[in-house]
Amino acid sequence: MEIGNPIALYFLALAALGALLFIYEMTWARRTMMSFAGESIMGKVLKGFSRRRRFVRRVLIIAALALLVLAWAMPRVGRGMRVIKREGADVVVALDVSVSMLAEDVSPSRMEVAKRAVNGLIARLEEDRFALVGFAGAGFVHCPLTTDAGALAMFVDFLNPGVVPEQGTSIGSAIVEGLKALKSSSGRGKAIVIVTDGEDHGRDFESALREAEAQNVRIFTLGVGTPGGEPIPIRDRAGNVTSYKRDNSDNVVVSRLNTDVLEEIARATGGESYVLGLGDRAISRIAQAIEAMEKGVLEERTFESYLELFQIPLALCFVLLLAEAIVGERKSGMKEAGDRGPGEEGA
Repeated sequence: MEIGNPIALYFLALAALGALLFIYEMTWARRTMMSFAGESIMGKVLKGFSRRRRFVRRVLIIAALALLVLAWAMPRVGRGMRVIKREGADVVVALDVSVSMLAEDVSPSRMEVAKRAVNGLIARLEEDRFALVGFAGAGFVHCPLTTDAGALAMFVDFLNPGVVPEQGTSIGSAIVEGLKALKSSSGRGKAIVIVTDGEDHGRDFESALREAEAQNVRIFTLGVGTPGGEPIPIRDRAGNVTSYKRDNSDNVVVSRLNTDVLEEIARATGGESYVLGLGDRAISRIAQAIEAMEKGVLEERTFESYLELFQIPLALCFVLLLAEAIVGERKSGMKEAGDRGPGEEGA
């Protein structure tokens, strides 16, 4: 047998202290009464009360207190070791943080809509493991594979166009970094979800797609933006729009959603491509597709299993308290009418 809460055993001293106080109280009460009247007089005055019954009630209270402390100590017996496995898929979310994601053709901006989508996907796939890649002209693993949803949310909020020094949109680098993040994966279900407006400036993803296919990694794409596009605003520190991004010919750059590229990437690895719109239908479909993938063991923990026994002393405690309430301090009718037993001649 083991004690789950050994600190509670120190409170057994309260039961011992209570016993001493009860003994002192009974002794003090008898001495005080005897100082006012003799044995014969006190026997007549208190002939209806039983010292023995009073003593039994005190014993029941002390025993109940000791049992309550024992229940609090959580006694238990071991039942052996138990292995708990967490199964799921390994998913890398690659979030586009290029300046084109600041366009506001979707409200409040492509970047904010993309972040909400990423957080929504993580919330739906809470049993899976996630990594986070931020990419623009280059990609970086900002969070390795983890099951800590709180840490992932923090990294997602941190991502913005300023965290990647090389601007542009290189979807190929996003896939390469996603595959690097999946190298530590021990699971069978592996996926990369690319959230972007699809403006790839180099079409550098063909070799990365072949590598993903060789590693049985499915790629899903989530498009953010509209085909009509929107200029990319430039804001001051106060958040006010001061101008719009221009090209080398001083023309205002209009960023447009490129669904053709996203569909091509998803199709190459057996994935799916969607465009983020009102509601979360796209997120739901990707989550369902990932849930249908073959699961692998993500975590394995070993615990010792116990059979808790605190209910026994707790039940006995209640029984003793009930008995204490039933046992009165007055003598029974039979003894009142007949002879008093030894030790029942008054307090």
